[in-house]
Amino acid sequence: MKKKGFTLVELLGVIVILGIIATITVPIVQRTIIENTEDAYNDQIISFERAAKNYVASDVYKMSNCKDIICTVSLNELQEKGFLPSGDIVNPKTDEKFDMENVVDITYDGSKFSYNYDTAQDE
Repeated sequence: MKKKGFTLVELLGVIVILGIIATITVPIVQRTIIENTEDAYNDQIISFERAAKNYVASDVYKMSNCKDIICTVSLNELQEKGFLPSGDIVNPKTDEKFDMENVVDITYDGSKFSYNYDTAQDE
């Protein structure tokens, strides 16, 4: 009578193959997660700068006094004026809330405005 089932060698072979597959795929998945988190953070920063741009566009004459100096607008002010969504804004890198007192720098060179969110504020 023949017994049905797998031998120990066959089972070990399957386990070794699964281990090799895991060794190859785990670093790829981890790298993808890190890259996507970084992309989400960069998109968040761009949205802060875009909100500041919309803020300036809403009252460009008030902001024209930023010539040759750096003006700032806080994330809190952008949120209060409706240029950022209400509620907590979460940093995708740390899963913590952004400090709403962080600012976007606004400079005006006489012909155009420039916007910069200093990421060092998030450290």
